[in-house]
Amino acid sequence: MNRVLVTGASSFLGYHVARRLNEQGIRPRVLELPGMNLAPLKRLDVEQAAGHLEDSQAIAGACAGVDTVLHLAFKVGLGGGQEAIDEMRKVNVVGTRRLLDAAAGAGASRAVVVGSALAVGVNREPANLDERADWSKHAFDFPYAINRREAEQEALSRARPGFAVVAVCPAFTLGPDDPVGAPANKLLKALINKKLWLTFPVGFGILDVRDFADSVLRAAERGKSGERYLISGHNVTTNQFLEAAAAVAGVRAPRFAPPMFLVRIVAAALGLSTRLIGKPAFDASVLQIIGRYAWYDTTRARTDLGWEPRPLKQTLEDTIRFLREQ
Repeated sequence: MNRVLVTGASSFLGYHVARRLNEQGIRPRVLELPGMNLAPLKRLDVEQAAGHLEDSQAIAGACAGVDTVLHLAFKVGLGGGQEAIDEMRKVNVVGTRRLLDAAAGAGASRAVVVGSALAVGVNREPANLDERADWSKHAFDFPYAINRREAEQEALSRARPGFAVVAVCPAFTLGPDDPVGAPANKLLKALINKKLWLTFPVGFGILDVRDFADSVLRAAERGKSGERYLISGHNVTTNQFLEAAAAVAGVRAPRFAPPMFLVRIVAAALGLSTRLIGKPAFDASVLQIIGRYAWYDTTRARTDLGWEPRPLKQTLEDTIRFLREQ
């Protein structure tokens, strides 16, 4: 892995992957989606490719001469409406297909595509799922999760002799040195500023962004072609996470969990109001996560990649320190 193309280096996850490459003495080429804020790239030592990821000529130029592609540029959406779903599919599914076909055609030998742990499934029982989880049983019927699953399948279907494709599926990611304001970090910021009043019965995996970046480079070096790797540091409930974070921050964790009927009423009202103005910003199907467990078994990543996450307390201490310094 010497000549590397990173897509989405201006995102929280992509920024840390590019930074990790810099630490290893590699100056990656980067290619972004149109309209992205490119300010985070100024903190990195990168070669910025001409054009953007929706331009076929720009993709071909960016892939020329690279041996490894790390694909982290994806559209993330919680909004409802067919227009939003179609846009996600165009970027995530069609865009992944176009990039990998161009990379293989240009002679690249490996590609790592970053997906989402949600695309593996969400359990109704407090038990971990692994990469072989039965989607028909554990499906998270939320457009974003379905979209990321389709993009992952498109990617892995392109694995062939001479062109290895590996998928890395991270859980809920947070950490220091955040140039964009990641959702998990915003949640922590609300907690330490005493602006978080609610909690919900949800189980989820917590992942340090630095450990995530390490997993991507390990997957590029030694991941098995055609395989997916779940990357999740620590499986917690919302209350466990907030209590741990509050203890580090020296604040009180919220304890009020609103009844589900009230949550559904508010969600329905929000969905209706956004539909009336023609730009649905919220899809109520995301509420299916409440009462379920996005908990994952990372044995495959630990065994194949030699990957290990750092302690949750260290992640919380570093992240809270960073947020307070901001």
